[in-house]
Amino acid sequence: MRVLVIADIHDRLIGKPKEGFDAVFILGDITGVGDVSLVEHVLDFDCKVFAIPGNVDTNEVVKVLEQRGVSLHMKEEEFEGIKFVGFGGSNITPLHTPLEFDEVEIEWSIAELSGEVALFHTPPYGFFDDVNGRSIGSIAIMNWIEEKTPKIVFCAHVHEHQGVAKYKNTLIVKVGMAYSGEAAIVDFDKKFDKIAVRFVKI
Repeated sequence: MRVLVIADIHDRLIGKPKEGFDAVFILGDITGVGDVSLVEHVLDFDCKVFAIPGNVDTNEVVKVLEQRGVSLHMKEEEFEGIKFVGFGGSNITPLHTPLEFDEVEIEWSIAELSGEVALFHTPPYGFFDDVNGRSIGSIAIMNWIEEKTPKIVFCAHVHEHQGVAKYKNTLIVKVGMAYSGEAAIVDFDKKFDKIAVRFVKI
């Protein structure tokens, strides 16, 4: 399976690679608390789309994702024999953005979710989450990874970072900021024997 992973678009009219994909994963912050009409442009791919909202996405964005049938927020869905799970928004920030949850809310919301591939807006605590020397990732998400042991976790949110890390048997893929033209193309199969990650410009 080949997927395009994008996040933190923040109202930018992104370019779309001509390469063929089996699916596109959109990890939130589609808008900048702005015009929801951009969401339709972002969702316009000729393949399966899974999307979650980011912390700056409003309830209107969440509704559009639901209406279009692409939302994976607080859900599980099987596609091509692989179970995907998702949770959008972020833990609490100093910015008081529209979609924030405290760690207890995150823990409760994802407790029953289980799948091989997880889509989160916020990174797990300790991975690609350093901002001015402080980790701002989610402890609840990190605990979920420890318990559920997914094969791949995709995350975004912290604009300063992009990269890949391994935690036990889980590959954590932190996607860069699409507003700056950053995205990832990831290839994997049902057995997850080989996972190839390429960071690209869009």
